[in-house]
Parts: sequence; structure tokens; C-alpha cells
Amino acid sequence: MKKVALILALIIGFTNITFAVEDIISEVVDIKFAKEIKNREPIYVSNIFPNDIKKVYCWTKIKAFKVPTYVIHEWYYKGRKMASVKLSITYPLFRTWSSKRIIPSWTGNWEVIVKDENGNIIATKSFLIQEK
Repeated sequence: MKKVALILALIIGFTNITFAVEDIISEVVDIKFAKEIKNREPIYVSNIFPNDIKKVYCWTKIKAFKVPTYVIHEWYYKGRKMASVKLSITYPLFRTWSSKRIIPSWTGNWEVIVKDENGNIIATKSFLIQEK
């Protein structure tokens, strides 16, 4: 009887894991902040930018387990959502990016949360805008 209960518990446990994995549509292979994007690659990569930068790019390399799909870049400044950008993913390994215009008075910590089509958080990364 104990063996049956143990086997049943293992089956239920692995079944739940399987469902969780099936819910994941994509994963972030790499994420970077940059001053520019050229030839689909980030240029002048950093996590700290001066407040006169005007625009910051969030570049992501996505591994998609099904295509087509999409990811969302949510931009937060001091905990407040400032932008939400939906980005189409059309290949199993795909580079994509969004950008946010920066007003010089918006100094401090920023965060981008990347979500998949199901709303799962698949990455987060922070950067700093500081007085020049």
C-alpha cells in the first residue's frame, strides 16, 4: 500500500511539473541594455546611462518553443509601469528589442520585465539613469 501511495504521489508530482513546462512558450537566452542597435545587435552596452541619453534599448535573444508567438517588454521606473511593448517572435531563435525615451529628470532605477505569451515572467533586468 505504501508503494502504491508513493508511486501515485510521484506521478502526480511529475504531472504537475509537465504542465508547468508546457505553459512556458519561450525563454530569454540573453538580455542587454544599449544606446543603439545596429545589424540586430546592441551597441554601447551598459547598465548605467547618463540622464541625457534620450533613449535606451532593451535587446533580447529569445528561444521560442513554438512559433509564431510574442514576448512583452514592460518598462518600469521606480516601480511604475511606463511602457508595455508587444514584440512578435517568428523564428525559434530570434533577436528583438524595444526602446524607451528617457526624460532627463527620470534619474534612478529602471527595470524591464520580459513576459511570454502566457504572461509568465521569463526575465528581468535593471539599469540606472544617473545625473551627468
